[in-house]
Amino acid sequence: MPNSVWKRILLTDWEQRVSAILTGIFLYQFVIWIMKEDGLWLPETVAFVTGTLGIVAATYLIPHLHRGWRTVIQFILILWLHGLGMSYHFVAVHVTTWKDVLKWIALNAGQLEPFIWFSLTAWIAYLFAMWSVQSRLRVFVLIVVSILFFAIRDSFSMIFLWPQVAMVIFCGFSLLMVRHFSLLKKRAPVIWETITDYPSSLVVPILLIVSITFLVGLFAPAVNPILTDPYTAWKVSRGEAVPLLGKGVSITASTGDTSSGYSRDDSRLGGGFRFDYTPVMTVETSKRTYFRGETRALYNGKGWDLSPTERKLPINRVNVTPLPLDTRFDQSLLKTKEVTQKVVMDRDDVFPVLFGGFAIQKIVEVNKGENPFQRILWSPRQSELRFVGKSNYPHDYTIITQEPILDVALLREVKSDYANQPDWAEYLQLPADLPERVKQLAIDITKTATNPYDKAKLIEKYLSEHYPYTNTPDESKGKSKDFVDRFLFEVKQGYCDYYSTSMAVLTRSIGLPTRWVKGYSSGTSPIPEQYRDFGILSQLGKDIDMDGAGTYTVRNSDAHSWVEVYFEGFGWIAFEPTSGFKLPNLFPEETPPPVDLSTESDPVTLPDSTNHAPSLTWLWLTLGGVAAAGVVALVLFFIIKSDSWRAWRTRRKQMQVVNFNQKIIVEFEKLLRLSRRKGYTRHEHETMREATKRWSNQSKWMKKELETVLELFERAKYSQANSTEVDFLTVSQSITRLKEQMK
Repeated sequence: MPNSVWKRILLTDWEQRVSAILTGIFLYQFVIWIMKEDGLWLPETVAFVTGTLGIVAATYLIPHLHRGWRTVIQFILILWLHGLGMSYHFVAVHVTTWKDVLKWIALNAGQLEPFIWFSLTAWIAYLFAMWSVQSRLRVFVLIVVSILFFAIRDSFSMIFLWPQVAMVIFCGFSLLMVRHFSLLKKRAPVIWETITDYPSSLVVPILLIVSITFLVGLFAPAVNPILTDPYTAWKVSRGEAVPLLGKGVSITASTGDTSSGYSRDDSRLGGGFRFDYTPVMTVETSKRTYFRGETRALYNGKGWDLSPTERKLPINRVNVTPLPLDTRFDQSLLKTKEVTQKVVMDRDDVFPVLFGGFAIQKIVEVNKGENPFQRILWSPRQSELRFVGKSNYPHDYTIITQEPILDVALLREVKSDYANQPDWAEYLQLPADLPERVKQLAIDITKTATNPYDKAKLIEKYLSEHYPYTNTPDESKGKSKDFVDRFLFEVKQGYCDYYSTSMAVLTRSIGLPTRWVKGYSSGTSPIPEQYRDFGILSQLGKDIDMDGAGTYTVRNSDAHSWVEVYFEGFGWIAFEPTSGFKLPNLFPEETPPPVDLSTESDPVTLPDSTNHAPSLTWLWLTLGGVAAAGVVALVLFFIIKSDSWRAWRTRRKQMQVVNFNQKIIVEFEKLLRLSRRKGYTRHEHETMREATKRWSNQSKWMKKELETVLELFERAKYSQANSTEVDFLTVSQSITRLKEQMK
């Protein structure tokens, strides 16, 4: 008796319960996607939406609950969740007019903003998904659309979404399985009863297949993609660069396939790598910049080494005073903007330098003053803050940098010649065996330019536009011993190390002093405070400075390399030759034309800049949304109640009925063909009923099944009555038994 009670409890509305759980898991994959998109949602939004999905799923576990009551309970629980999370307190208002009613709503409902809107949207999405899973076709559509979304977003972003694709497929096919067993229960109750009495006969094989599949996938070796994705293939076929749309680039010391990150040894570049999105540091900055690490001057034909001069450069102790500059570099014409950066390391790794924008002017604080300036040295020639310890790397530090303002017109006037100046030889150094075709390419690229700056820009543009980016270049195409020659003329694809090293060699080939730089690109863009405080609607019509102040997350995948070219009077200027990347440079602000104040005109009334309470804005949005939803609901109600809607539903049912009549006739004709092959023939003078009666006398076991099939066949073909799905299933089962007996 107890077993039967538990059986009834577990099997009551089991389809709805299992579907609700799977649907919740399915929708949660989209929440995981949003969590991977840095800054798209606040942590509180994620928590409230996740709680809403859990609450809605839990209500479907309550047996024998009417749909209307379930909806009401879900809404109340969602409000309770937000009231609890937002520390809601009731505000009483003396109501005498309709304005008092609006005020009461604003003061009470406004306490749940803005997170309540995200949760209500998730709730509606859950209800829509629960409706969708009632049909196999709709389930297929959900699976395909979701897979396409995750696959496209994965391809054109820096986040991995294949685990979500796998979970979507699992939930989708599980929902199809639930739908299949639900139909089996209705159409074949006897078989279903057998399954419920002996569930292990079905569950054990399913679990065994899933486990074997999982183990095979777990221990299978990783295989690189054989085919290029269609977007990249199309862009490459047109000779265009393929931007990474936010995916970082990294440098590695190994020639094998390894993970991305900041390299310690650059003497031998090349090979491939896998993107590693582990956070390295979080930087709060007053302007977006690259985060410079180290520089190299000696190109050895395979990579970069410290030159003999660099190994003997003087270094200075660091204190609270501004860092000294190298007097060798003339920056008399350079204008800069002060940028403050606070860096917090997210890992315990020890790096050889402290990272920051270019150029660092002063280090303000280290480890919040607990361990100031210990083991930190300054190299003026390389503009590097070096860390000489093997442990206790600074957890956080604050620096002030002076970012160059690029006046292109003045840069184009620089005409200095460094060819016969020994002091600049290290920045013009090239291997003696550098192939001549590399030097000739530099000349061909820059032949139209008349000044050093335009020559450098032409080389930068040529590399970024003529060579596709890939983190797995095909080195088998390369035969040359020189890294740059191999990239430019043989491999013709690569990542940042390939581009930056090639630009350094090409610019040196035409006499421009150049050094190779490695560090990190800007990282993930921040969300403006207005978005966080008032939502996206508050920013409609306003421009957002994507290079502005904010908190940036820098990952291993953002490890990067670029070049700096020297211009007399301006010092070192950064260039970005890697396809898909752009330096956040500063340029002089355009001066607006003077306003003629003498012109007579009417006085201008300035708009009121008083900040309105956000709650009133949300109140009017709420009322507008409710009104729109009400209108849509009324339209749907009248459509459903209209005669045309009922007529359409009737025609649809009739079409389904006709199909069942035709299906029964087709099945019966198949039975007749099989019967002839087995010796049961129909004479020309016999009707169908006379023939089947004779067959029944000949084989007594056929009588009951033949009578059932014949009766339903005659009704389907000759009667005005409409056959049902149950009739078709009865015919199919009877014919199946007859075929088995005829064997």
